Amino acid sequence: MLASDILDRLMIDPGKRTLGELVQDREAALFEIRRLRGDIERLRGMRTLCTGKTDNAEAGPAMRPGMLIRLTEVVELLGVSRSTIYKWVDEGAFPPPVRVSERAVRWRTEDIEAWRSSLVASAR
Repeated sequence: MLASDILDRLMIDPGKRTLGELVQDREAALFEIRRLRGDIERLRGMRTLCTGKTDNAEAGPAMRPGMLIRLTEVVELLGVSRSTIYKWVDEGAFPPPVRVSERAVRWRTEDIEAWRSSLVASAR
């Protein structure tokens, strides 16, 4: 469903709609707002990864070269699932993790940035 569809439906006079239609439109709008907020956070994370600067003090530590980040941060940064990351690693299409203990792995921020840059370069 496109955001413009939701906006068009929300602008219809509520007096001409059934209660069920109004509830469905509210749920669709809520879903779209949550999706857009997630996109915004993911883009902020990518900008932080690229520049090493955060938008505000509450955004957390800057991701600078040499940092190791958790799988959850990689997933959030790229907007893909954990299984997708591991599938890409198995296929050799994504940087392998660094084992930091018997049960923990991390990814180097510079490896992820180099991977992203290669995607951009290959798209040109």
